[in-house]
Amino acid sequence: MNSPAQSLAAALLALALAVPLSAAAQSRIPSLDRNDHLGDVGRAARQKAIERFDGADADKDGKLSREEVTGRFTYLSDNFDQQDKNRDGFLDWEEFIGHDRWKKE
Repeated sequence: MNSPAQSLAAALLALALAVPLSAAAQSRIPSLDRNDHLGDVGRAARQKAIERFDGADADKDGKLSREEVTGRFTYLSDNFDQQDKNRDGFLDWEEFIGHDRWKKE
């Protein structure tokens, strides 16, 4: 059974992946530097996003092609062109999560 923290982390990740974020909305993404519950949630959501990104990156080139997201991420598949901000035909880490506050390191 999922704990409340895991459920909150999953909801936060879904929000981060599903909603194009404006500069104002980015402030709602938990800072990974916080030493409280929101920091814990942010770190858990970031780790889950890394696992999903790396799991989808079949050729391990550090970016996701349209083919790699198709069938795995409905929102990204349906909105690939809008999420591909630099129009290179791939989603990099920041395009995948929808913001630039969490580095993939």
